Amino acid sequence: MSRRLRFLISSLAAVLAIAPARGDEAPKVVRVLTWNIWRGGDRAMDEQAPEAKLAKQRRVAEVIRASRADVVAMVETYGSGEAIARELGFHFHPRGTNVSILSRWPIRRDLSVYKPFHCVGALIEPPGGPPIAVYSVWVHYVDDVWTDPRSRDGRSAEKLVADDGPSRVEEVRAILDGAAAETAGTPGLPVIVAGDFNSNSHLDYTELARDQYGLVVPWPVTRAVAEAGYRDAYRVCNPVVDRGKDRTWSPRFPEQIQDRIDFVFWKGDAIFPLSATRIDEAPGVWPSDHAAVLVEFEAR
Repeated sequence: MSRRLRFLISSLAAVLAIAPARGDEAPKVVRVLTWNIWRGGDRAMDEQAPEAKLAKQRRVAEVIRASRADVVAMVETYGSGEAIARELGFHFHPRGTNVSILSRWPIRRDLSVYKPFHCVGALIEPPGGPPIAVYSVWVHYVDDVWTDPRSRDGRSAEKLVADDGPSRVEEVRAILDGAAAETAGTPGLPVIVAGDFNSNSHLDYTELARDQYGLVVPWPVTRAVAEAGYRDAYRVCNPVVDRGKDRTWSPRFPEQIQDRIDFVFWKGDAIFPLSATRIDEAPGVWPSDHAAVLVEFEAR
């Protein structure tokens, strides 16, 4: 046997030794981003010049492209969704002016529930993976408890919960009940509900994090989501509360109360989060008043 032939055989043996078996393929990953882009993207809707508006829309698209997101639950779309989707080569599924879904893959069916301004839903089928129901939502606010640094002075946890408003809990329950009814015909279908909930999390304001937040507060909106069987993907992947690292409001207004108010919730055993990251940096000025949240789900 020649030296060259022996080398080729040994090299082939080495490759076969490290190559995965046919049944050990790398797990399929679905990257879901939720982002309130701020009035069409850095207030693009307020621009009079078409070139200035398009420039801001392209900046939003650049952030999404850099994140490698497959699906985007967008809030405050306000006329920019189609241009952003076109820049990305994504499918665009709007409802009303506020919420929308952008997807790398075709959208098979509309699953929208509740009011158009607050919720849009879609059935998305990643290639080779299970279909996923995705909802982009916006929950209204009745009491501004994070922009004004003095807004919580003198208020107890009980007062904060009361002021948070029962109408917001009714709203999020209506969305989740509607999603449950809309997806009931497909047992085992994983459901993702993501967006700007304009709410703090009961998983953040805990006894273990009292030194960071000052109070233990059972914020009712996120509790209602948990009671419906959903889990907070960011907190599952980042179980230790770190207020500075976790906050999504606000990279543009650091003088205001910093909090986590944008969430990716999921329900179902067909997917599980591998990682969850806050994104709030890009070349130049970050083009929103909210940070984005990216979750990588493993499709099982």
